[in-house]
Amino acid sequence: MTAITASSLASWLTSRGNAHAARIQVSGASAAQRREGIRQTRRAAYLDLIEHAQAVADGLRGVSGLSTTEYEGALAAHRDRHQRLRLAVTLIDLEGPSTVQVAASNLLIMSGTLSTALAAAAENASRENRREFQETLRSYIRLIRPFVDAAAAALDET
Repeated sequence: MTAITASSLASWLTSRGNAHAARIQVSGASAAQRREGIRQTRRAAYLDLIEHAQAVADGLRGVSGLSTTEYEGALAAHRDRHQRLRLAVTLIDLEGPSTVQVAASNLLIMSGTLSTALAAAAENASRENRREFQETLRSYIRLIRPFVDAAAAALDET
């Protein structure tokens, strides 16, 4: 009887240990899947913002040589690109982390400043307004790299 009891107890302990090990394995796999899902979602959000940020810069590169009426069209197109950039930044705000959020917000703020400078040039295409616009565009372009660096660092951390 004792041997049967001992065997039953050993079998019960083994099955309990196996069940516990399986739960730990499933939990670890689930955590890894969640981390990978978060990483992929962030990556998609970061790439989307980079694409929209670059579209803003590309759309404004040749603006300084435009006529006053062409400035109006460039301003309307920029406002559309700025709105898409705003939506991309909103997603970044949801996805975090804070270093990436700050870099994205800086891009959005500078894009708004570009709108102001472009509107001033559309209203009066003076040399001063054109120079101010070009300086603002250069500042905007310089902000793209810090965003890319912050996004890459955040992806490496996940």
